[in-house]
Amino acid sequence: MKAFVLFTLLSVFSHHSAANTFYFVGTTFPSVLEKNEQGQIEGLGADIAGEICLRLGCQIKIDILPFKRALKMVELGKADAFIGPYKSAIREQYMVYSEAAFYQDPLVFYVKNSNEFQWHNNLETLKELSIGLTRGWNYSDDFERYKSQLEISEVGTVEASFLQLIHDRVDIIVTHPRAAQPVIKQLSLANQVKQLQPPLIVNKGYFGFSKKRNLNEFITLFDKELNNMIANGEVKK
Repeated sequence: MKAFVLFTLLSVFSHHSAANTFYFVGTTFPSVLEKNEQGQIEGLGADIAGEICLRLGCQIKIDILPFKRALKMVELGKADAFIGPYKSAIREQYMVYSEAAFYQDPLVFYVKNSNEFQWHNNLETLKELSIGLTRGWNYSDDFERYKSQLEISEVGTVEASFLQLIHDRVDIIVTHPRAAQPVIKQLSLANQVKQLQPPLIVNKGYFGFSKKRNLNEFITLFDKELNNMIANGEVKK
């Protein structure tokens, strides 16, 4: 997913003064932001943010938090940036997005193998189904506008969403393959569920900077470095 050499976060802290420390938050998202078995933060988003701060001569602190808490911290100006959010009209009220996205993910439906439902990009066909969603996620503006007409069950994690599906509490769930695959493996569901095509939407993930913080200069420099990394092939989405 990335061509540049992974950096060690601790090196960022040890080589620069604490005067310019930027606080990034995010939520667990496989390959984008997560902790390894040793408890160290890794993933494409963490690597890019750390590499850019290293090049700019500043420090970075990253915390992985529950999704809604991380968003609220950026909204209130208690954190400088969120790693990996998708664009939405609501979030654009309190976030300045990076010029470039650094990854993209399709949102797809999953059903049990016995379910014969077919998805043809028609939201009307979802009316007869109970749908499992992950709380706080953005499922496209069209879906959000249509949501009130659907039978929705929201849970806090992708794992809980799959458990709802397997135990027949919902008929269908929506998530990203990137987030789904570790859960399917962990719960041994490979022979019990199937993915439907086409995607509901293909989301793009950005860095979102708090409008409550005085970050204009930093955002400009960050964007320049991110754009250069993408143009040079250092970041592969």
